Amino acid sequence: MKQGVGKWALSALAVAAGLALFLFVFLSGEEIPRSVNGLCSGLGGALIGIGGAGLIIPLLMRSMTPEDRKEVERAERDERSVAIRAHAAQDSWYWSLYLLWVPFIVSMVQGELLWMVLCPAVLVLHCAFYMFHMYRWSKKL
Repeated sequence: MKQGVGKWALSALAVAAGLALFLFVFLSGEEIPRSVNGLCSGLGGALIGIGGAGLIIPLLMRSMTPEDRKEVERAERDERSVAIRAHAAQDSWYWSLYLLWVPFIVSMVQGELLWMVLCPAVLVLHCAFYMFHMYRWSKKL
């Protein structure tokens, strides 16, 4: 079996498992505790996100022309780009590590709407700061 096919199958399996968790939560309704409901929903969403990215990115790469694909691959391996991403990740990740995990865990355990809204908001802030730091380090390097 090709390595690409194995990655595709694993991604499809992750999406299927995420959908199965959502279906379990939907069908069980009020029969399970809110903490289990939140945990299954969170894990299902994470599996769908990870698996979906693993399915969509190769499809997008296939739709590019060979020249565009080579340019993307070159940009991914370029030492300057790698250094920029590493510095930006370090700057943005360390300050927001706990800000990402605390609302996520609390929302999964308590199942309260406030924490469920706060968790994606903090994740968006984290990504915004990551992009800001990529811009900042691209100017420095």
